[in-house]
Amino acid sequence: MKKRIYYISDLAAILGCTVASIQGHLARKNYAAVPIPIKIGRRLAWPDTVVDDWLDEKIVDAQNSIPSPESPRPRGRPRKTDRRRG
Repeated sequence: MKKRIYYISDLAAILGCTVASIQGHLARKNYAAVPIPIKIGRRLAWPDTVVDDWLDEKIVDAQNSIPSPESPRPRGRPRKTDRRRG
């Protein structure tokens, strides 16, 4: 079985964003927005299994966070009086 490695340009194409945005997330260590990379020499890389697992986790999280229609969220900007109530 041959292992596939994605570099930052490949990951940008998979996620549908720019290389600069991925670099920004990595600089802020925002691993909710990009998978955790490994270093190969000086380059950052992502094994295909890590990317696939990270995407599967994001899909499950998105499906579990669908709001129920029974409890509608209030719309608009929250007011000071809303904070005092609860």
